[in-house]
Amino acid sequence: MTALLQTTYLGQVQGKNIDGVTHYRGIKYASLRNRLADAELITSRSPDEGVLDATKDGPTAASLVNGCDFEQSAIQQTLPKKELLQSDTECLNLNIAVPEGTTSASKLPVLLFIHGGGLSIGANSWPQFDWTRVIKLSVEKGVPILAVGPNYRLGAFGFLTSEELRAAGYKANNGFRDQRTAIEWVHRHIADFGGDPDNITLAGMSAGGGSATQHLHSTTPLCKRALSMSGQNILLTPLPYEVHEQGYQTAIKAWGFDKLSPEERIKAILESPAAELVEKMPPNVAPNFAIDGDLIPNPPTFAQISDKSAASYPVGKSWCKQILIGDAQHDTSIFGIRLGFQAKNAAARFISTLEKALSAYPAEIPSELLASYGISSTTPDKDAFDRILEFTNDVLFYAPVLAYAAGWPKDGNAYVYYFNEENPFEGPFKGQSTHILDLAYFYQNYNDYLAPEQQEVARAFAEDLLKFVAGQAPWEACKDTGEGFRARVFGPSGKQQVRRLVKDVYGGETQRRGVIPKLASEKGVKLDDLTGVFFAFLGTFSP
Repeated sequence: MTALLQTTYLGQVQGKNIDGVTHYRGIKYASLRNRLADAELITSRSPDEGVLDATKDGPTAASLVNGCDFEQSAIQQTLPKKELLQSDTECLNLNIAVPEGTTSASKLPVLLFIHGGGLSIGANSWPQFDWTRVIKLSVEKGVPILAVGPNYRLGAFGFLTSEELRAAGYKANNGFRDQRTAIEWVHRHIADFGGDPDNITLAGMSAGGGSATQHLHSTTPLCKRALSMSGQNILLTPLPYEVHEQGYQTAIKAWGFDKLSPEERIKAILESPAAELVEKMPPNVAPNFAIDGDLIPNPPTFAQISDKSAASYPVGKSWCKQILIGDAQHDTSIFGIRLGFQAKNAAARFISTLEKALSAYPAEIPSELLASYGISSTTPDKDAFDRILEFTNDVLFYAPVLAYAAGWPKDGNAYVYYFNEENPFEGPFKGQSTHILDLAYFYQNYNDYLAPEQQEVARAFAEDLLKFVAGQAPWEACKDTGEGFRARVFGPSGKQQVRRLVKDVYGGETQRRGVIPKLASEKGVKLDDLTGVFFAFLGTFSP
């Protein structure tokens, strides 16, 4: 059943009603002159263009064709696939979902959700991101919302930068700028669809969470609340141009463009088949944000994020008064899927890397840390790699959650969650609280594959997040990482546990290790000295 909407700037928009939810899909929010150009915000449409058909998914960004399969393999359960087109220039579109019957007078809270995928894969139209069940649940629980999911450029077209590209007028951080443009589009147009532009929750999972928290470092108010699931801008720390230049040189060699002149090379990057460049992109050139002196003037640090001053990082703490942030117990499962080969000689490589990173500290510091994770020179390769992932989980996923909780201003509220539900699906990570499982539970699209007690955790998790989006307190706020610490724990359903509030930062029901927090508080180790250890370790690999 179709739904026709009259808008202020876009003319008539044709949507589709599905099971009590109205979907507007594939709405173009920006245009691109070419695959590396600035996104140009679509402010209006001419009446001559007729009705805007928003009944079908728009093209996804150019990326690996098996990206959806990979993400579902991380969840360890597939959903029916969709045939989706890719485009390097027509991918800047978004999907909107609202309760059927919503009008411009409804002024619903807006959930603007940035998908994850390591900035290399992902799409708003993948089946795991279908909004139908979330919107229905929001209505059922009396907290109806409007949801928005934008696509943005990924991989090389979204995040590759170099001196010669910038000299030619192509800015860094295309994908991040696309996201910012989508936010601008929502502020301008969302009221027509029934959303309140003054009541936006900017959210994301994994790299999407890293994006959402990085957008908070803006002097321009963008949202009322932020929601970060298993990812933040410590995990996705912006890198200097020098590092990006190295990645660019590696990429152009892999593409066979290194012998061309700068002008010829840029022409080749712009005109070569997108799928071919995506396929040939070296896996060791991981897309990331760049410190560009503009949207990303400087990188975050643990010290800044932990500072309650509104003037500290991110500066958006002055205008975004609430944040909900959490992690899963085994978030680094996502690294385990892709990087199992790194187990070769892992113990020796990691010990050397860690000792180098902590060379300014007494020798017993790295020794105690290694002992805490059970890593020694004789630890078998697979065991060592698993324990390195535990260390990495604590540094890059868990510790940043605590930093944001500790540094959120007193005139605002921070809500912390620990997702401990165990993966119920067959696969290598069954029984672990894996990366992306919280997203699968939130969207409700895997409920048909869950036992009743698992569905109960999924509903409880989604209900609490929806309360937050609607402006309600989902649970008691966390005031600091001392006596004022509070966190909501979800699962494990296998132990007949759904959700409960805890006051402990680590240990007990939290199922979190205290190694890293104690290292900082008792030994004086700066956590910023540990954030690069895992990636430096990866760089020591030799086939």
